[in-house]
Amino acid sequence: MIMSDKINQIVGEFKQVLGIKVADSALGKKKAEKAAKKSIVQLKEQKFNKPLDQLSKVKGKLVFSDSNKPLHNIQLELWDRDIGTPGDYLGTGITDYNGQFTIYYDPASAGFLDLPDLELRLLDNRIHFDKENQPVSTYRIAYIIKGPDNVKQKEYDLGTCTIPYWLYKPDSHFARLFFSELEGTPDDYSVGRTLAGYDAASGLVPIKAKHVITNTLHPDQPSLPEIQAAYPPNLTMKLDQKTPGYSRSDEYFVDRIINGMNPCLLKRNKSNPNLFKTAFIWNDYEKDDDHDLNNVEVFFELKGDKLVATSITVQSRYSDSYAPHSLLKAPVTFTPKDGDKWSQAKRIFRTNSFFAAEMIEHYIKAHLQMEQYTIAAFRNLRKNPVRLILSPHVKSLVNINQRADEVLVSPTIGLVTTNGPLTPASVVQICKESIATYDWKGWKPRQPLCESHTFAKIANLYWQVLTEYLDIFFEDYKDEIVKEWVEIRRLSDDIVEHSVAYEPHIPCGSAPDSDYDWYDYNELDKPDIPRVTINGKVKATRPITNSDQPNETDIQNLKEFCRYVVFVLTFWHSWVNDAQANEGGELYYSSLALRNGSFGSENDPNIAPNILESTNLIYMVNVLTAIKYGYILKNEDDDIPEELRTTLASYKDKFASLNYDIGNIRALINV
Repeated sequence: MIMSDKINQIVGEFKQVLGIKVADSALGKKKAEKAAKKSIVQLKEQKFNKPLDQLSKVKGKLVFSDSNKPLHNIQLELWDRDIGTPGDYLGTGITDYNGQFTIYYDPASAGFLDLPDLELRLLDNRIHFDKENQPVSTYRIAYIIKGPDNVKQKEYDLGTCTIPYWLYKPDSHFARLFFSELEGTPDDYSVGRTLAGYDAASGLVPIKAKHVITNTLHPDQPSLPEIQAAYPPNLTMKLDQKTPGYSRSDEYFVDRIINGMNPCLLKRNKSNPNLFKTAFIWNDYEKDDDHDLNNVEVFFELKGDKLVATSITVQSRYSDSYAPHSLLKAPVTFTPKDGDKWSQAKRIFRTNSFFAAEMIEHYIKAHLQMEQYTIAAFRNLRKNPVRLILSPHVKSLVNINQRADEVLVSPTIGLVTTNGPLTPASVVQICKESIATYDWKGWKPRQPLCESHTFAKIANLYWQVLTEYLDIFFEDYKDEIVKEWVEIRRLSDDIVEHSVAYEPHIPCGSAPDSDYDWYDYNELDKPDIPRVTINGKVKATRPITNSDQPNETDIQNLKEFCRYVVFVLTFWHSWVNDAQANEGGELYYSSLALRNGSFGSENDPNIAPNILESTNLIYMVNVLTAIKYGYILKNEDDDIPEELRTTLASYKDKFASLNYDIGNIRALINV
């Protein structure tokens, strides 16, 4: 590294530390709170002292600028625009399902001898519940249309106005939000979440900065033990403090495979129902030149009601085998009798599992997949009560996804792409392959395969909670849901239209196998359920409805859709996200990739991630789990429906019997 690069690196780290310290200061927090309050506007009450035929009016039509579809049920305010002053309120209105509106106003409201300079304000609203559990809306200005000056006409037609509201990103393979530098984000974090982020980062950013600066000046420093000691101890380290060696035991190894951050879906032997296996096979993908990429399979036997690991098969690439379908070394199989080699094979599997968890189960399945539903919900749900179900869970997602694109999968600095073994192009390839099979229709959690399969038990219990909650909600709000069904039809149309094309794909954690088949198909693609074709492409995501008037099947589809989306946004993301430090916070236990052959002592720094990768990994997994804000039962933003909170709380003891605290279920993806 040349001197100018070193200086820039050091200055950049100092800036990051200074920036987070300022943001986390009392002044910074006060500024954040002030900015949030400033964005909120009070909806004006419209009163006229004249009959309507003596008033002027403005009419027009609003459409999305990316589709020319009507922008329906959006709240509007008409103002007289005055330079240098706040302006004068004239009237209010709302668009109909054709995007059309009419607003009456009294020209005299513009002021004495002042003809109105028209300004139309589009208002976004967010809903929270008051102490009586009644919904209350707060508003902010989403967009402003500047009309003509000095309007004399009694009736003025603004015509058709195209609005850049929750736009889809053009030319994106996935349904992603288009972020405009001029308009900014349409969905800011809550103040509480912003402040929690500052708190979480303020203690961790200086640690990473110290390591990066030290390494910039002294390339062989700090040592990996020094890096590890600087960060908080994670779960595996705490377990070993209590019971030395437990985190490396076969018992804990199997427990993490079925109940960990990446709860693997196992295959069952077709001839012997007591034999199982799981695998990570990467033959289809290009690897980088810094890390090892190993195919790995673990085999199990169900003895009584206990799953036991019996062997691990590792197949490695040659050092120069970068391309997909490269020549592989002969597979090598290890058993518990192989001592150190068995332990090293388990570490190789843990590394594969953690990498797949971070890339697929965390980023793709939760963050990336849920953006398609989030955009469609904000574009279309304003009057339908289903908005009360989805809004508290989809909010903030587009913001954190934009951040995740940078910190997880950016080609140059992303954790997955720089610390993992695959090239950025291969990561994108897996994103495309994975999303192409995901859908809400027919999905439900896997069934437990043995007594110790607590993840499956907890997932099914939470699925039951959501089923009861949605049954109650739909019974209470059925008339309004049906009345405003057009919003659901448009929600469904947007989702399907912007869905990726369906492509049958075998998950990268598996391979065709004549001897084994999935023990459970609940979470896998259901090719027998029909899909729709648009412009010659079969869409991965199925429609909720094809009608402006629902039948009973449509209602059940909507319930099923809501249950799936809420499940992923809350429980699934909570499970995966909050286990990151547990499974990636100890360098010698696991990492996103190994090096130099992968086999060897845990204490060998040549096999572990390099110095910068090591501190970046532990820093990131700690930050992403340290932000403690946005939980269902805490309901910090007062927007979680009471029906969900009370139903979940009624199951507290049942979850506790599985050693799971329902207070840990996050309400949304905001980290």
